[in-house]
Amino acid sequence: MITAENLPAALSALGFTTRGKWEVWSIGSASVRVNLQAKQIEYPTADGLVVNDLTTCNFSANENFVVLECVVRLLRKGYKPLHLELEPRWQLGRGASGGKADILVKDQQGRPLLLIECKKAGTEFKRAWTKTLQDGDQLFSYAQQISETQFLCLYTADLDGDAVRYTSHIVAHRDNERYLADNPHFKPFRKATDVKERHAVWRDTYKLDFRTKGLFEDNIPPYQIGKSKYTSADLQAVNSVD
Repeated sequence: MITAENLPAALSALGFTTRGKWEVWSIGSASVRVNLQAKQIEYPTADGLVVNDLTTCNFSANENFVVLECVVRLLRKGYKPLHLELEPRWQLGRGASGGKADILVKDQQGRPLLLIECKKAGTEFKRAWTKTLQDGDQLFSYAQQISETQFLCLYTADLDGDAVRYTSHIVAHRDNERYLADNPHFKPFRKATDVKERHAVWRDTYKLDFRTKGLFEDNIPPYQIGKSKYTSADLQAVNSVD
């Protein structure tokens, strides 16, 4: 996992450069800055990126480094800062407990597009995914709060040698109308009233379908999520740990 100890190597792998006390990565006018001594992370709020809770802007949790990596990857992909919101918070109600997701990505019209929940690489990510398969866990709780979002993603990143590699499990949170028309006995997402029902739709109607590709690949434009065709270029080696 990415930790405070190996963060300098991870930042170097991501393309950060040293400018005085700060490690800086920039694209256009937007910059992400990390102060290793003060243990501080700064995001391009002046360019429209919204930070709702500063707890994600320090070194208090290794998960914050995964959020940092994911934000850089989103900006590099072409997502605009004004379409990114960190730790959106919801009140109790709407059939789910309150809480805050890590990253909300909006489409070019400012509508909810993708909710990303970041986890430390390894056991924590695997445990969270197992729980998601079982009952929806945090992802579907947040989806209940902002049901307009079209996609959900459990995400992690890790330092692998001199590169940072990511893993994404992407769930389509929008109804396939053609499929539903052919299978009218299945319940759609739009009729789910709470987290339990929302997860049941994913489980029963869509058979727990998810994708590990479709967000950051070279042939996927920003704001368009999902891959319909796979090629040999999508194959990657796995080791005994995987």
